[in-house]
Amino acid sequence: MNRRRIYSLILLMILISAMYTALSSTAGVQAMGNTKAQLENVRDYTPVWLQQSADQNISYAVDGGYLYVGTPNNWHELSLPAKVIASSVAVDPFRTTTVYVGAANELAIYLSRDGGEQWERIRFDADHIGGVTDLAFNGAQRTLYVATDTAGIFRLRDVGSSLILSGHTMMDEAVLEVVSDQLGAGLIFARTQWTVYHGVNNGQQWLPLDGLNSVPTALAVGNGVPATAYIGTTERGLLHSTDGVQWTPMKNLVTADAGTRLQVSAVAVDPVQPNVVYAALNYLFGGVNIHQSPIGVVMTTNGGAEWSMLTEKNDAAVVTLLPVVGETGAVFALTTQSRTPLALGSAAEVVATASAATSMTTPVLSRNSEPMWMITFVSWLVAAVAAALLMWLMYQEWQQPILATAHAVAPLCMR
Repeated sequence: MNRRRIYSLILLMILISAMYTALSSTAGVQAMGNTKAQLENVRDYTPVWLQQSADQNISYAVDGGYLYVGTPNNWHELSLPAKVIASSVAVDPFRTTTVYVGAANELAIYLSRDGGEQWERIRFDADHIGGVTDLAFNGAQRTLYVATDTAGIFRLRDVGSSLILSGHTMMDEAVLEVVSDQLGAGLIFARTQWTVYHGVNNGQQWLPLDGLNSVPTALAVGNGVPATAYIGTTERGLLHSTDGVQWTPMKNLVTADAGTRLQVSAVAVDPVQPNVVYAALNYLFGGVNIHQSPIGVVMTTNGGAEWSMLTEKNDAAVVTLLPVVGETGAVFALTTQSRTPLALGSAAEVVATASAATSMTTPVLSRNSEPMWMITFVSWLVAAVAAALLMWLMYQEWQQPILATAHAVAPLCMR
């Protein structure tokens, strides 16, 4: 009798747990009701570049203040807490379900450790009014760098249970961009409108770079061996460095016409192919009134030894390049006229392939990087089995006194 009751209690706990998991995962899927094929107003983009996937790599994007996860031509909105306007997103490259979102309307970070199902708010500054402009996560140092428009740069350590503020540097200008390598090479940089800062001692101090001799326009870091940092400039083309101190112009980009200056308005590195680098080029000419003439987007597959033209003479200058992870020659561009990603090179073929696969199950990151429907199905199956066993035990428990009574009454009836 006591053993049946213990079994019943255990089965009841299993049933409740399975139903809770199933309902939670179902709610998570329903929360991603807004699905669209094309992003329209991209403000930030982060690929999950270390995810082990045989078919496709999932990326996160901030589009019009909302957070999306998906692949080209198949994007799902992830629900953020009420009144949060997203400005930037970063992903832990070694724990790909850990996502960090910066808020445009407050100096706060939102942290999710389950791929965007649940969020924790980290308010790191109560003395300033402003918003987050960019995020960079250093996987080797477990450190998040937070760029802001009014309060400089914050340094937060991820200790596994929360984010802890471990440094703050005020700056005179809004910080537009922050990047970091993932190998512990110390290539950590932030850019304002006029200056690039090097984050020394893993970002505990931010020192301005001297000797660039040109206004910076873009930053990127490639995690090769050695790791390499890139700075786009207004007049000196594309600079690169492996130590963050000595900066050398990249050769063979393009030959500048007489009376013009070469501007690099955007640069990007393929996260899984660090020798594949993209750069958007423009001619600048004029004195007081400077005019910009787009040249196109160039690409190298050997770390800059040789460059080839990927696309020529865009209608507008490219300001951001979004490479498709692992797809050489496939990159999307944002321009001065539109934040809707424009497919360059072979990116159009990637979109077409993704479109053909849209009818298939789209993987969505969950706590264990498994599709949500699988978790839901297994949870409901476990709940059904537990419920059946619980009912059987209850039946046995209910039948026992009846049989005992019948055995007691039977001799009396025979007298």
